[in-house]
Amino acid sequence: MFKVFWYLKRKQGTTHAQFRAHYENSHAKLADAYIGHLMTGYQRNYITAMSGATLAPDGAVTFGEIEPDYDCIAEWIMKDEAAFAEIHRIFARPEVKKIFNDDEERFLDRKAFRLVQCDVVDTGTGDGHLTLQTTGSGTLA
Repeated sequence: MFKVFWYLKRKQGTTHAQFRAHYENSHAKLADAYIGHLMTGYQRNYITAMSGATLAPDGAVTFGEIEPDYDCIAEWIMKDEAAFAEIHRIFARPEVKKIFNDDEERFLDRKAFRLVQCDVVDTGTGDGHLTLQTTGSGTLA
């Protein structure tokens, strides 16, 4: 499995609702049409709230809401790195590049894009404590 995350910020003057509506009704559909066959998963995680911690001189920690740097973290999952390379080849075609660039200009701050490639570690069934106990990948208290 090969996974990347796209950190995406809405274009100035675009509301969260407009950003999300455009992404879901246009951009995600374009992605499905052109590269969907190369993905095993494609999720869009819209940030609804973000908290930050402040450490006081006495050691007290307080949490408060802060403005997130990004509006969405899109997750692409592909079979392997070769699938990701093929996506790059498709996006490099001038006619496809123009379609995506034009669509992105409608709702994204293209200068704020961030792409993160990840090395995925599967922790099992999602039962947390039991997974650590049976895989030996953690220490139990």
